[in-house]
Amino acid sequence: MQQRYAKVSGMNETLDAAELVHDALRMNAGSFERHAIRFEFHCAEGTPKVSADRHQVLQILINLLRNAKHALEERPEGRCLSVQVAPAGQERVAVTIQDNGVGIPPENLNRIFNLGFTTKAQGHGFGLHSGANAARVMGGRLSAQSDGPGHGATFVLELPAAAPVEAA
Repeated sequence: MQQRYAKVSGMNETLDAAELVHDALRMNAGSFERHAIRFEFHCAEGTPKVSADRHQVLQILINLLRNAKHALEERPEGRCLSVQVAPAGQERVAVTIQDNGVGIPPENLNRIFNLGFTTKAQGHGFGLHSGANAARVMGGRLSAQSDGPGHGATFVLELPAAAPVEAA
């Protein structure tokens, strides 16, 4: 199903990133509850809207949240996920997804966006690769940071801010 929706449609719209994050969190809420994952969400005041493809952004967010859930499954307790939407400079909006899960070894940080790279037994190595490509096509970028195994991971989806609407 993910591969079917990974096509880039090229239909950029002016969107509220916080609303997209809320939708993605709602779609994963049952899974978070079953796995005892506590999540918090924060949107910085004054965050501009973004210019992006709604379906592509939602697909990226859902994939990142599911990856975070998998990273948290090995943690016996205290599973936490934090999602933040905030301006990133004057022309970008950042959606930051941070977990306190298994973390990413330094040697994998350079490879996780490569097609076919996966650490999951049932993985295909398609989600992060297609997400990074879709972000790039929309004028944004997808990046990852981790202090290594046992230290969680942070993924940042940066999207172009929409041009401000001028008052008539």
